[in-house]
Amino acid sequence: MFSDAYDLFWQYEDTYMEGLRNALTAAAFGLCMALVVGMLAGVTRYASRGGLIGRAVAVYVSFVRNTPLLVQVYFIYFGLPAMGVTLSAFWTGVIALTFNSGAYIAEMVRGGLNAIPRGQTEAAMSLGLRQRVVLWKVLLPQAGPTILPAVTGQFVQLIKDTSLLYTISVLEITKAADDVGNETYQFLPAYMVSCAIYVAVCIVLNLIVDLYESRAGFSRHQRA
Repeated sequence: MFSDAYDLFWQYEDTYMEGLRNALTAAAFGLCMALVVGMLAGVTRYASRGGLIGRAVAVYVSFVRNTPLLVQVYFIYFGLPAMGVTLSAFWTGVIALTFNSGAYIAEMVRGGLNAIPRGQTEAAMSLGLRQRVVLWKVLLPQAGPTILPAVTGQFVQLIKDTSLLYTISVLEITKAADDVGNETYQFLPAYMVSCAIYVAVCIVLNLIVDLYESRAGFSRHQRA
């Protein structure tokens, strides 16, 4: 069985590598865009808890956290064309990943800001700083060490979440295994290859994240 998987990988190396490239690219674009969405949504929810915009962000976060990612992928895949927006399956998948991860990053940002002692805000306000300046110049830099480990871990989660893009015909790792299985009728070895790729990529990324956090001092901050 393992020898069959090994042979399949080398026989269909181009298919698996294209799936891996698409998965990494979709996850990278999704994370970059989700960082923007999550940062703005998290700061807005923290600064405008009782306001209309803050409530709208809370509804968005609640929707994402209480629905499966697959439902969100379909919601965006079929919803965008209904609104007259036509994109490729790949970019539709990137938007779905952004939509999903943005909500989780927003909660990470809000949680990091809430972890800062109230006295920091009061001290900054007593100096005459405006609320916007306090948020971006005082609170967010202090929240960074708390937020960053979770945000970097989100990229690893995104790699695994790209498997759901197979349902909208994006050639990623899972779709590559399915295509190989359909062609060779060796589904178990084909999916064993995809499993090995996921494990290898996620282990490497986790090691990189741990090394970065250690050298940047964020892990020490977490243990303090």
